[in-house]
Amino acid sequence: MLLLLARGVTGEANELRHAAEDAGMRVQLLGSAEALSGVVQPGDSLLVMHEDLLPFCHEASSALVEDNCVIILDAGAGTRAGFERIDIDRAWGGALMIDGAALRGLSGLGGDFAPASALLRIALQQGTRQRRLDAGTLGSGEWQLVASDEHAARVEQLWLGHMLERPGLLRPTAWLAHRLLKPFAAGLASRTSARAGIAAVTVLALIGALAAVYLGHVAAGLGGILVAALLPEFARQLAQVSATPSAPSRNWPWLGWLVDGALVAALALPIEGSLHHMLFAPLMVGAALLLLDRASGPRWVTLVRDRGIVLVVALVASVLLPAEEAAMLLAALLTVFLLFSRLRERA
Repeated sequence: MLLLLARGVTGEANELRHAAEDAGMRVQLLGSAEALSGVVQPGDSLLVMHEDLLPFCHEASSALVEDNCVIILDAGAGTRAGFERIDIDRAWGGALMIDGAALRGLSGLGGDFAPASALLRIALQQGTRQRRLDAGTLGSGEWQLVASDEHAARVEQLWLGHMLERPGLLRPTAWLAHRLLKPFAAGLASRTSARAGIAAVTVLALIGALAAVYLGHVAAGLGGILVAALLPEFARQLAQVSATPSAPSRNWPWLGWLVDGALVAALALPIEGSLHHMLFAPLMVGAALLLLDRASGPRWVTLVRDRGIVLVVALVASVLLPAEEAAMLLAALLTVFLLFSRLRERA
């Protein structure tokens, strides 16, 4: 259950409440810290978090889940980042887990006190376990107090840099998707329907591309599949941004399978003749791609199996050669690269 302390029902509290409920959490709005003792009982665990804390550090989250714990930082780095100083050596890291029995200590403090700071003092007096975070955690953007809109923009870029992988040029499709997605990643990650929308667009784009191939516009259809090959990467990288320590990212490999299936179909449709005549070379392409995905050979294998590269080769071949010869050429190239990778694995 998420407990929100707010003086009255504010727009910010309602916005946070709706966001938490959309994530499947139960939310209760409390008007004062004294009301906590009526909700949290001895034996319950209460997670206390500083206002404006961005808590994406796996080390800290794991420590809080394990047992009652106070997250602390070095005093110098912590206070410079806006965290509350405890003493000459320590600053509070903005989060703690404490037993509900500690709330009894709030009863004698009167009505005007900061609940989080008061619970911090109680936890320290009770000797609650402490976990010190490395100062580098603050610099990475994983654990920050967001003090203003300008600071939020800077922290967002640090956070995106940490959450998003940085594909190299040996994976040109992923590299291009990363460059295109990054400016919009934070906004899309906050929308629960974003990945589903990307999946729907992928399906529609592939259907449109295959329709173009069926109507005789093979190059246009393969170009459409080439563009659609970026979309599974968008979905995969967006899942990385949306991931949390308690909810790791989930890939949707079936989007990539749809792209591969569309490529096989686009290679087969223009070939004239019997069904097995149409399918032989395109299915060889699909099988070679499947095996290359499982290959762990030299670094160039990563480039060879990149779907963008494969689709560019297919597109060029379809322009220069008849449909069947283009499919056979692509199948032969992928098979040769596959054999070389297997030989290198055994060497």
